Amino acid sequence: MQKKISFGLSFKILTVLVFYIVAISMMAFVSHEDLVTTEKKVGILESSYGVHNIVLEARRFEKNFFLFGHKEALQENKRILNEAIELGERIIKRDKNLAVNPRIRELNRQIKTYLHTIDQLQALQQTDHLAETELADTIRTQGKILSEISEQLVFFEKDQIHRMISLLRGQLFSWSSMAICIGILLAVLIVYFIFKPLSVIKKATFDIGKGKFRKIEVINTRDEIQQVMEAFNIMVSELERRQDQLIQAEKLSSLGTLTAGVAHQLNNPLNNISTSCQIALDEFDGGDTVFMKKMLTNIDQETLRARDVVKSLLEFSRAQDFCLREIQLSDVVKKSVLLARSQVPPDITMTIDIPEDLVFHIDVQRMQEVFINLIINAAQAIERHGEIAITAKIDFINMLVVIKVRDTGSGISAENQAKIFDPFFTTKEEGQGTGLGLSVVYGIIQKHEGTITVQSVPGQGTSFIIRLPFLGEKDQPLNL
Repeated sequence: MQKKISFGLSFKILTVLVFYIVAISMMAFVSHEDLVTTEKKVGILESSYGVHNIVLEARRFEKNFFLFGHKEALQENKRILNEAIELGERIIKRDKNLAVNPRIRELNRQIKTYLHTIDQLQALQQTDHLAETELADTIRTQGKILSEISEQLVFFEKDQIHRMISLLRGQLFSWSSMAICIGILLAVLIVYFIFKPLSVIKKATFDIGKGKFRKIEVINTRDEIQQVMEAFNIMVSELERRQDQLIQAEKLSSLGTLTAGVAHQLNNPLNNISTSCQIALDEFDGGDTVFMKKMLTNIDQETLRARDVVKSLLEFSRAQDFCLREIQLSDVVKKSVLLARSQVPPDITMTIDIPEDLVFHIDVQRMQEVFINLIINAAQAIERHGEIAITAKIDFINMLVVIKVRDTGSGISAENQAKIFDPFFTTKEEGQGTGLGLSVVYGIIQKHEGTITVQSVPGQGTSFIIRLPFLGEKDQPLNL
């Protein structure tokens, strides 16, 4: 399979910049050429004005001759018209492709005809009055033609300049619009291929800071941005794995704490079983079947009690992937209380107020760990007599299950409330806590797409409030 060609981000940025510079340079080059042409047109217009002024000056000398008979006027007339011819030739030589050249050639031809007629008039030397009159009329007519052609020449060049200015104005608008469009396009490309992925990564980073480990959609840019996004997803996967390891480590730590208490809880049913068994053996020969049945029933009940304790401990310790399943919340809380009860002093009252038919989707193992951690923390916060209350209700407006774990302990200072969910933060003495319990609780609730907050007043107790998604009909309890 042929490998796809990929280009680095620096190459793409450099390509975009080069393209933009080349485009602007082309615009500048075309505009410069048009400005040079306009400048040339202005020069030609000035020369055209010069030719027109020379023609008008020659006509003035023509009138002086016919009005006053000054022969010097005709000589001046011929001299300055020759200058007009030379000026016209210079314009033509400047650029042989000018649109005005045919008009200049026509003007020069008319000037030469006009000068030839003047030469004829001078050659007569008043020998033929009738011929002089005819030639004078011809000269006036030809002079009028010269004036009209030179004036048209000026108007033609003025029109050319106006056209050029309009062209430059249109080009300026077109180039500006094109530059703006290219700039907008480049900005959109930069936003889409650079800033948008970076904003996605930034938001995902903030989510990680809040305990939400979510992978991002990788944009196929085939450059460093795509590599960063892929690396980010690898990092998220690794963080999720490490978080699971942390949860399992905290669970093992909790197991170590719970095992001694569970062993104590097992002693009572085992002692009762042993006592009932001894009594049954002693009374076996007496044949009191009613009493024997009572002892055996007692043995059976105590066996079930011990089995429930061991079963709860085994379920809690078993490692499994995150899995949501529909279950009664009260059942999860009761099992958690059963396991954590050994860590709660006997002078602390525990109450549970959760509807039996409150059923919704949770990960049983992890929520057990949440409740065990919160119960043990609450018990450690109560110095002597006190109460731990666990309640739950449904917020139908926001479609949430609201769980509250409240204690009457010493409370948490405002300064520490902002840090209690941080890993390894603890107010306990060294060796009495890892500082991971509430951090793990926070991570588990976040994994359930829920929230956990704390309300506490020093000396008046603490409440941890958990809000978990309630899916409506799918999770709808029967009799709420």
